[in-house]
Amino acid sequence: MTQESQQKNAKQLRSQLSDYLKQLLVSRNSQDLNEQIACLSQLGATHESLFEYSEALEYYNLLWELSKQIDEKSSQEVAIYNIANCYRQLSKFNESLFYFSLLIEIARETGNRILQIAGFWGQGTNYLSLGQYQKAIECFQVQMAIACEMNERNWEKSALGSLGNVYQFLGDFEKALLYEQRALTLAHEIGDVKAVGDSLANNGGIYLQLRAWDMAIDFCSKSLAIACENDRQDLIMISLHSLGRANIGLNQSQKAQDFLTKALEISLSINEKRVRSAILQGLSDICSQTNQLEQAIEYNLESLTISREVGNRFAEAAALSRIAVTYQNLGKTSKALIYYQQSLEILQEIGAIASQLQLFFNIGTIYYRSSMYDKALSYLRTALILAEELKNLTEQARVELALGGIFQKLNQCLDAIHHYRQAYEIYKRLGDEEHAQQLLKTMHKLEQNLRYK
Repeated sequence: MTQESQQKNAKQLRSQLSDYLKQLLVSRNSQDLNEQIACLSQLGATHESLFEYSEALEYYNLLWELSKQIDEKSSQEVAIYNIANCYRQLSKFNESLFYFSLLIEIARETGNRILQIAGFWGQGTNYLSLGQYQKAIECFQVQMAIACEMNERNWEKSALGSLGNVYQFLGDFEKALLYEQRALTLAHEIGDVKAVGDSLANNGGIYLQLRAWDMAIDFCSKSLAIACENDRQDLIMISLHSLGRANIGLNQSQKAQDFLTKALEISLSINEKRVRSAILQGLSDICSQTNQLEQAIEYNLESLTISREVGNRFAEAAALSRIAVTYQNLGKTSKALIYYQQSLEILQEIGAIASQLQLFFNIGTIYYRSSMYDKALSYLRTALILAEELKNLTEQARVELALGGIFQKLNQCLDAIHHYRQAYEIYKRLGDEEHAQQLLKTMHKLEQNLRYK
């Protein structure tokens, strides 16, 4: 949607607001309660369409109060759902959780199982945003169970995608892909274009985490095409963000900058703070690639502020980690360690193992380069345990290589050879002959040193 068409659409919605307000006044004068309920519902929905969630909340609260006054259960359910969703959009996750819990309670009383499903979806989404991943999984599993029982395939697809999202945050990309691919298959089966677009973007996001840049670009280009055809600004923003991140991975800085700048503009126009935080982190990565390190810190500090404001602990940890990396690149290792430790505390609290692995490696590397070998060994050994737990061979090899380097510095040749041998075997399994041959030469020199001792 062009800026001109956005303005035209907003003008039409403003005109509708004026009409609904007039109707509300007439219905109040005539004491037509049913008409008042209809007008309040429309006013709330129209403000939501304008991304004015605080204003929408005012009308939905009035709708709820009026519905309770006349004991109209269906209108109460609609009001509570929309109140909960507006709080979610405003990143007031605990308030949103309260109303989604209330929705489940009332829906059980009325026997409205669809709204029960919606309630569990809402709870899971809020727990995900709060970094309470196990609770999120439990809610999405209940959502899927009820949806399957009722043959509600759209809600089943939603649960599959949500579970994929949780496991992506937890760094379990194998499970994440399994759920997202099932979601994509189901979206195609039911012919839901919106769901197909969302699933394509979600799959692309997982391939980003796996550093499979070409696969990420393929999925996200398809999701962008669907988003543009259907004028979905939120999905356009997400797809552009992912394409930007993939091009960062390919060292295509200008392409990445173009994608991310467009995504940032959309995030501002639709007031989407959570994605904006991630976009700012992407822009910081470009600055790091192009040696604009102070600007990288500025982007990350802005991202950190937004992440704390909306309560996204994973994004908060990511921003802290990026600030640490930048200070490390600037040679300010003491500052880097402070930010790394803050990030690590959050990641351990929320159980994000894959991200912890990276931080343990980075902190170990700082101590290694500072010749503080005991501390370096402690952090790198923890990184190795996590890499083995995640079955991440590339990271295992990288950590084994670093451990070998420390023992070589300490002139403990047997221990160095042991770790280099482990890295060599992994590189052979991965088909990385270049690294494998380099390690053979290093081990040969160390073995010669042992003979001459």
